[in-house]
Amino acid sequence: MDKIVAHWVEQSRYDLDTAKAMLIAARYLYVAYMCQQAIEKMIKAIIAQQGKENYPIHNLNRLAEIAEISNELSQEQLDFIAELTPYHIEARYGDYKESLSEIIDEQRARSVYEKTLGLFQWLYKKIN
Repeated sequence: MDKIVAHWVEQSRYDLDTAKAMLIAARYLYVAYMCQQAIEKMIKAIIAQQGKENYPIHNLNRLAEIAEISNELSQEQLDFIAELTPYHIEARYGDYKESLSEIIDEQRARSVYEKTLGLFQWLYKKIN
């Protein structure tokens, strides 16, 4: 595996581990944020593997288009990455935290984490 690709994959795994830690700590907003980050970095690993330049884009659907995997994702996966994308912004900017924290409970955070694990594995197979 190319060094740059391996870096993206390693960072993605780190984010997944952090999401799990946040789930245990009941920091549910950050579970979703770290899941978004993990998927973003896996898609960027695919982009890097293709020899394309990675830009500071955080929209997962747009990144999937750049990686040319949109047509391979199921409708459920496409819907899920569309759901994950906003967590990049909401988790980072205080104006959103309070209202979003009310929406993300343990059950929702656990569901996001489990779906992220499945998508991570699917994306990882695209690299190998």
